[in-house]
Amino acid sequence: MKLKKALTTIILGGACVLASCSSHFQSVEEIQSKGKLVVATNAEFAPFEYKEGTEYLGIDMDIIKAYASYLNVSIDIQDMDFDAALLSVSTNKANIAIAGITKNSKREETLSFSDSYYTASQVVIVSKDSSYSTLSGEEDILKALSDTHAKIGCQRGTTGQYYIEGDEDFEFEGIPNTSCVTYDNGALAVTALANGQIDAVIIDEAPANMYCKKIAGVEVLDAILTEEEYAVAVAKGNDSLVASINEFIAQMKQEGTFETIVNKYYGQAEE
Repeated sequence: MKLKKALTTIILGGACVLASCSSHFQSVEEIQSKGKLVVATNAEFAPFEYKEGTEYLGIDMDIIKAYASYLNVSIDIQDMDFDAALLSVSTNKANIAIAGITKNSKREETLSFSDSYYTASQVVIVSKDSSYSTLSGEEDILKALSDTHAKIGCQRGTTGQYYIEGDEDFEFEGIPNTSCVTYDNGALAVTALANGQIDAVIIDEAPANMYCKKIAGVEVLDAILTEEEYAVAVAKGNDSLVASINEFIAQMKQEGTFETIVNKYYGQAEE
């Protein structure tokens, strides 16, 4: 994880030299003048962002499509690795990143963030026939994972990885005596769990429920490990865009549009 952060910094510096990235972000007025909002995401995180054919779906995708309509501009959604989505905004290749992003002090060094639009929770997925399946409560679950030297899967670059390995910026101590196994997306991690390749998965509650519905033999344990706030990421210092997004979020919540979007996808998770 520390190496990954260092590499991200190196890549960020090199990207501006080799990829001719813009030296200045676009304000909300400039975005409206150009008539297009460029959005970076990682469409591997249902129910927040995923694809069916060429169509982008999910809570985040519906929100950002509504925001483009709010600005009266077209939208260009670009799917990429989670870390690359953040880097794309930092280097001004995209105007916005939305991908179930938790803001913290480390990310705020290179990015600016909107107000929170969603509170998420980290949970543990295990095999139904494992010794962990009868556990409940954070303390008992973490002790069992530590005592058994568990291999714990997660999506690379997300809160799950930081929770397992420990991270000062998130104030996570890590789970001692365990090993973290990272995957490109949550579905791959849960599939590896179902195939017996790892012992557990730590991931956000909403996608966890969807994966457990689609992949046989796994279940979510009854414990919330941590809660976090999702926000939209923009280039550092792009205050006009942050203010515009905040106004939109407030309006969407006041009018009930946000609740309608969330219920649409949570309904799928709970079927």
